[in-house]
Amino acid sequence: MTVFYKNGKPIVPSLSMEDSLTKLASAIEAEYKGMGLHSLTRFGKSTLAEYIYAYHDWIEISYVAKRADVRSIGSGESAMFDWFLTQIGVQSVARQLPDQKLNRIVNTVSLQLQSASATLYLLIVDDANLIEPEAFQHFITIDNALEKAGISLFIVFLFQDNHTTSKREQINKLVVSPQVRSRFLTRYHRIFGIRGPDDIFVFIQRFEDEVEMALGAGVTLPRSTAPALYDSNWRMGNASGMIWEQGCVRRAAAGHSDVDEWPLKAFSLIVYYLTTRVICTPGFTGFTKEQIDQAIEFSDLAAFDGESGAVEFSDDP
Repeated sequence: MTVFYKNGKPIVPSLSMEDSLTKLASAIEAEYKGMGLHSLTRFGKSTLAEYIYAYHDWIEISYVAKRADVRSIGSGESAMFDWFLTQIGVQSVARQLPDQKLNRIVNTVSLQLQSASATLYLLIVDDANLIEPEAFQHFITIDNALEKAGISLFIVFLFQDNHTTSKREQINKLVVSPQVRSRFLTRYHRIFGIRGPDDIFVFIQRFEDEVEMALGAGVTLPRSTAPALYDSNWRMGNASGMIWEQGCVRRAAAGHSDVDEWPLKAFSLIVYYLTTRVICTPGFTGFTKEQIDQAIEFSDLAAFDGESGAVEFSDDP
């Protein structure tokens, strides 16, 4: 089954996404109430969140998923309850007391689970590095109230490394209480990027053979742009080594490590470029170095610097 973003674009599941889902399933089975995942920017955190929201077959437990935006969160208890209500689709009432807001949270979550015939409430919190340490305590209050009502809550905290300084951070020096850490963040894992030709091959193979270009299309984007090529059993994935080698050369020339992980976003653009501008050209039989270089330039892979967050502006044409 192909999974799509809300805008209708298909999601190609990467090996990193599979790894993260396996770790999430393990944390839920171990009866934790949350887990942290972290990565540099553009490595696929939001894509993973979209995938979890739209596709439920990665775990046998039935769940309701909600995505949360922490930019509007406060550190006070009442503000936190207002924020939580908004994230699960309920308008907050300013004059209500905190206990009343907490009861509304419990009632709303219960109704949503009943409506979906689900047993787990899964909250996906993107940009979790922006949460004030004090606010984490209020997640415990909410979890305790839900647990008392027989409701299971699990929170996926997605952290972005290096969001504030040029120094590599993991949890961005966030200090939480032992109670918060033991309940929500004992399991804390890195989302990796594209690590080499094997990751490239799996991604492209799924893009070529498994992921529909649109809902109900019955064909993948590469096959739709070059049907005769694919009828001849040609495969883009056979160029995985070449793509990785040229990408490493270009990144080394830009002053980065010659072998490091690539952001999923940049790599996706390479594959998209090759699909829509190269393999569909008349007479195409195989990639040249120049075509791969053009795709890499289009993706801005060489410009990505996740370590420092420094911005390299493109030259004017």
